[in-house]
Amino acid sequence: MIGTAVLGGIEEQDWIDQIADPLQRGIQSVLRRAPTVAKVLHGEFLGHPLHPVLVTIPIGAWSCALVLDLAGIGRRRRFHRGADATVAIGLGGALVATFAGLADWSTTLGPAKRIGFVHGALNLAIAGLYGASLASRAIGLRPLGIALSTAGFGLAGASGWLGGELIYRYGVGIGNDACARKPEMQVPVPEAPIADAG
Repeated sequence: MIGTAVLGGIEEQDWIDQIADPLQRGIQSVLRRAPTVAKVLHGEFLGHPLHPVLVTIPIGAWSCALVLDLAGIGRRRRFHRGADATVAIGLGGALVATFAGLADWSTTLGPAKRIGFVHGALNLAIAGLYGASLASRAIGLRPLGIALSTAGFGLAGASGWLGGELIYRYGVGIGNDACARKPEMQVPVPEAPIADAG
């Protein structure tokens, strides 16, 4: 599978540790000095990680921005302000989600640390694209702004996939007892047969 090959390729990049290790130590040091902040960022008040909740803000806002941009193509300027506003809301939401994501990432080891680092780097690139999009829109370069935000939206899909892998494959943010409770908490789903392409 392509996904397994991508993950394997990232996991083998030991150079990532040279950047990730000092960054993790710095985040861990800050969170140790502010345990209340750490508890909030890890979502202890929710009973589950905060980061997946917060990422719905930029995803939702940027999805709306894409729809409004498409609706505003041509002379439909009434959609422009809404698109610009939702791009800005998405950037604000992404900034807030970043802090919770970094807190969760600071607890990872080995392959999950490397996947999480790439996930975060992609998110930084996405924020850069949306920031450049917002700046382009502000100076009247709307077509460029739309192109930049559309590229950011596409990249967000790849980053979101990595985020899903961190949770479902590597168990980042999942309580130690989650797997023990799983059999009694859900109905088993039979594996769907693969359709014959022939």
